[in-house]
Amino acid sequence: MKKLTLILATLLLAGCGTDYKNDVKPLIETSTKPIVRGSCNFIDAQSICVDFVGEVFTEDRMKLSCAEGKFSLDACPYSDLGGCQATPGTITESIAWSYNYGGQPITAEEAGYQEKACNALAVGKWVKPEDLLNP
Repeated sequence: MKKLTLILATLLLAGCGTDYKNDVKPLIETSTKPIVRGSCNFIDAQSICVDFVGEVFTEDRMKLSCAEGKFSLDACPYSDLGGCQATPGTITESIAWSYNYGGQPITAEEAGYQEKACNALAVGKWVKPEDLLNP
C-alpha cells in the first residue's frame, strides 16, 4: 500500500516538473517474472475473462475486482482470438481475453476491431497465447 501511495503522490506531482521516465517508471515497473495471480471469468455473460498479472493484485483486490464474475486463483482459458494486455511489465498488468463462445460471442472481425482499439492505447498491447508462451 505504501508503494501505491507513493506512486499516486508522484503522479499528482507530475505537473510540477516530475519526469515520468526517471521518477515514475521505476516505481511502477515490475520486479518479478510475470505470472497470473488469479482471474475473473465473465465468459458465460460477456465472453471475456480477465487475468490479473501484476504484483498489485492481492487475493482480496482480485476478489473485489470480480464481484460480477467468477473469481479463481487459476488463469483464464487462453483464447485463439487474443486479448488486450494492459500496462505490460508493470505492477498493474492484466489481460482481458475475448472468446468466440459464451454469453456474447466475439467474432474474428470484432476481435480485429478490439485489437486495433487495444493497440491504440499507450498502455495496451494485443496478445495471443503464443506471444506469452514464446516471448
